[in-house]
Amino acid sequence: MVTGGHIVRVALMLGVLALAPACAPEPEPPLRVGTNVWPGYEPLYLARDLGYLEGSPVRLVEYASATDVVRAFLNHAIEAAALTLDEALLLADLGQEPRVVLVMDFSHGADVILGHADTQRLTDLKGRRIGVESGALGAYVLTRALQQSRMSLGEVSVVPMPISEHERAFLQHEVDAVVTFEPVRTRLLKRGAVRLFDSSEIPGEIVDVLVVRRDILERQPEVVKRLLRDWFRALAYLTAHPDDVAGRMAPREGISAAEFLAALQLLRIPDLSENRRLLAGPQAGLYEPLRRLEGVMQAQRLLARKNNPDRLLDNGLLDESAP
Repeated sequence: MVTGGHIVRVALMLGVLALAPACAPEPEPPLRVGTNVWPGYEPLYLARDLGYLEGSPVRLVEYASATDVVRAFLNHAIEAAALTLDEALLLADLGQEPRVVLVMDFSHGADVILGHADTQRLTDLKGRRIGVESGALGAYVLTRALQQSRMSLGEVSVVPMPISEHERAFLQHEVDAVVTFEPVRTRLLKRGAVRLFDSSEIPGEIVDVLVVRRDILERQPEVVKRLLRDWFRALAYLTAHPDDVAGRMAPREGISAAEFLAALQLLRIPDLSENRRLLAGPQAGLYEPLRRLEGVMQAQRLLARKNNPDRLLDNGLLDESAP
């Protein structure tokens, strides 16, 4: 016999079952991190290769050039990006509200101006064609190099071209020199290119950073925190097992394992404690290179206004990001 009590209990159970799927926690939306090929970004891919990102909503998205990464950020195709500091300033200038949460590396020789065998110094490039990626970094490196040689941009012919064209255009003599970076640097030097200038001559000025949108940082701090922890875990593995890392990462860069290790020697990758110093408070170590870079970009009319470093630099998650 079915009583009224039985009916009520069955109804309640059915109601609970109906509600159960709706109460289950929804998976976190993906945190898409855009990168281009550059040795200093490889710890991200090492973290993925070692399985550190398993179970995480972080998704690494590789683009052909930094220009493509900036475009993806502008189009909201990605929530975070590995970029040079000048590109972070450009995004801030365009109202994108990026936040620098990590200093990934300083380039101390990996960004370079290369010429053909008939050029031995920058002054040999007067009136000649220089291939430059149409972004702030290429303009900055070229400007600083010309300043040191007491030359001006008006004395050379700038040929805008994406990084994917640097190697071909140089080897086919479509340009007399190219402003480029690793791994193209290594490949062209092997083909007889001559180094005319590199970032070791402007130490501390070429900086790669990880930026995250402000709203994403506020909504998904735990995801970003885990990504930072995995970055530092990957750095620890790199320090302990450099040969293994080179074997894993060199194929992505299109160079040999030995060349990859040599390219890493042209970078300085800050650890957690240095990152805290670089991003924290009014005496943040990144302030000076940021202001210097901003001045050059404004002089080249690449920025419309000055940025407030306190709104760009964010060290809020570093204290909780120890591996």
